[in-house]
Amino acid sequence: MELQAKLQQSLAHSKRPRTVVRGLRAVWVAAVVYGEVGVYYWRIGRCRWPEPKTEADADADAIAGRPTRVAIVADAQIVDHYSYGQTGMLLRIVEFFTDIYVRKAYLVLQDVRQPAIVVNLGDLMDGGRELLEDADEAWLAEYARFRSVFRNRAPTARRVFEMAGNHDIGIGNTVVPHALSRFHRRVGATNQIVAAGGHRLALVDTLTLESDDPAVRSGARRLVEQLRIQRESNSGAPPTLLFSHVPLWRAANTPCGPLRQSKHGALLSRHGYQFRDQLQRNTTEYLLETVRPQAVFSGDDHDTCSVTHPMAGTGETVSEHTIGAFGWASGVPVASYALLTLSPGVGGAPPAFALQHCFLPYQLGIYKAYVLLLAASLALLLRACWWRRRLAAAASAGGAGQRIRAQTEMRSRLSLPLDVLRAAGAVALVAAPAYVACILYFYAV
Repeated sequence: MELQAKLQQSLAHSKRPRTVVRGLRAVWVAAVVYGEVGVYYWRIGRCRWPEPKTEADADADAIAGRPTRVAIVADAQIVDHYSYGQTGMLLRIVEFFTDIYVRKAYLVLQDVRQPAIVVNLGDLMDGGRELLEDADEAWLAEYARFRSVFRNRAPTARRVFEMAGNHDIGIGNTVVPHALSRFHRRVGATNQIVAAGGHRLALVDTLTLESDDPAVRSGARRLVEQLRIQRESNSGAPPTLLFSHVPLWRAANTPCGPLRQSKHGALLSRHGYQFRDQLQRNTTEYLLETVRPQAVFSGDDHDTCSVTHPMAGTGETVSEHTIGAFGWASGVPVASYALLTLSPGVGGAPPAFALQHCFLPYQLGIYKAYVLLLAASLALLLRACWWRRRLAAAASAGGAGQRIRAQTEMRSRLSLPLDVLRAAGAVALVAAPAYVACILYFYAV
């Protein structure tokens, strides 16, 4: 009787399941807030605006005077039916989780870094080129979805330029005329010159430049020739930074540098249905010889790549920086973007620029962390519920015979999974609303 009394007293004071549930609630809320909100501010906050390098005899304050800050993003390719062939509810789930990642990243990028200009290097949608004349309404719905994801939070203070990608209009001789004209009407010009920070940003539609149809390539060629005329007629013209959706041609196996994530250390040279990994060699040489850019920025590859191109006849070289994809479902583990600082050059200092590649949160890593936390939570709840059941069984069968004790232990083992599920539900009752609140935060701001 004394043993039974001790067991009942121990059971009365045992609050292990409730204590574990309260602790896990706090852990899950902290994990969700960090994984859905905090990690975005941390990752984007770590990558700061670069400062242009100064010459030995240049005044640092002069060369850095009133710089223009430019954020470069590429290849968001909002997921649709053409991405992975899903339909129905599965497609809606994939769209939600890929969209919310980009929405969070883009909003936090604007909040934390506050760029004056955003250049989107193209591939706004994944299947834009597939939606033809009889599917304009579907295209408009997808474009509205893109606009909601890439919402400009300061339209009066921030200029946004969106280039066309091969997923939007095709490339070369496979450019879709209707998709191109629709892009011009609904999104904007595909060839532009933007004056910013003492530089000319030449946004060239190299997709149409590679077409054999003079009517298709005329806009791009006209802009390139305009840049040549300005350069030749004005030796004091501001330096030009060339932006192209598709990277320039380079020799096979040219290394891309240490930031590349792919197992291929160099950009490949493949081509297929409405895509090409690199521009053709003659297009590349034409652009470099005609424009003579100070630097080139490209996308399309989904991965980071930095190379140097020779400019024929000048003995000079130009660097090209390929910006990684902004979404997490692009075949590259970690999404990325770039920060570009343009300094106009005052006090005798020439214009200068500096580029910094930046990386976004590793979304699959976040999901893996949730799975590990779920496994650990279930193990803790199982242990806590098992301990309480053991005490209860010992207290109720303390003075009973062996047969009654065996029956009590059997009932305890059978009901243990239900206890664990109830405790897990109690944790989810707090963790799930915390997750929803974090998602709603990015729709409210």
